[in-house]
Amino acid sequence: MIRLCSDKAAYEAVPKRRLRVDLAKLRRSLERDGDCEIALWTRQLMVVKRRDATEITIVDDGRLIIRNVANERVAQSTADALMPKLAISKR
Repeated sequence: MIRLCSDKAAYEAVPKRRLRVDLAKLRRSLERDGDCEIALWTRQLMVVKRRDATEITIVDDGRLIIRNVANERVAQSTADALMPKLAISKR
């Protein structure tokens, strides 16, 4: 599910069921792919900056906050592209 955040500056993607994302494993996978920069990483969340200026905050329960996208369709596409990596990292 994608919805506009209350501040209207980002979109939130919430998976149908909560995940338990292994952020350390996901970080290694994203760094290996090389198309983004890890701006912040903790055990609970990670902030990823992509080359197209999209910024994604990934929470360890699978929620995504997607910034710097033109509209909801682009946010959905961004979330859809990242979800397989989250599912791989699922415990």
